Amino acid sequence: MHPLNFLKMNTTPEEMLVSINEIIKENKIQAKYNLQQELKSIIAIVTRVTGLDIRDKNRTRDYVNARTIYCYMSRRFTSCTFKEIGMIIRRNHATILHLNKHYSGIYKTDKDFMTLADRCLSSYFSEQGTEQPKVEAIEDINEELLKCDHIKLLKVKNYVEKIIEYGN
Repeated sequence: MHPLNFLKMNTTPEEMLVSINEIIKENKIQAKYNLQQELKSIIAIVTRVTGLDIRDKNRTRDYVNARTIYCYMSRRFTSCTFKEIGMIIRRNHATILHLNKHYSGIYKTDKDFMTLADRCLSSYFSEQGTEQPKVEAIEDINEELLKCDHIKLLKVKNYVEKIIEYGN
């Protein structure tokens, strides 16, 4: 019996519960598969841009930088946990946490890293069909927000939440 067939036939509550559990199980499997595909897509982007296989057991700076970019992108653009992000590149959650924590410091101080990260992000956004946010624009917005008092910040927060909820 297809999981949704309980809507069409006379079924017992127990059969309905089994059908609902099957739907939940199928959705979980599909969601996990989708997350793995997203992570593989990010790995492919980082590999293509850097020319390095980040799954290799190599601890040179180039490989560590490539893995750092992967960790940042995976955490920012997926809902994956540190453990899930690490499993696919054969690293534990603590490594992923460490790399993710140090991304912004490296990005601000190492021009080569910044260029590489920007190329990876540009590639990601072009594959997604969306425009990459401009760093300068984000920094300008942050500076303006720092000037605001509590009441103005609450108004901005409410406005942004409405935009997100209603789409304009």
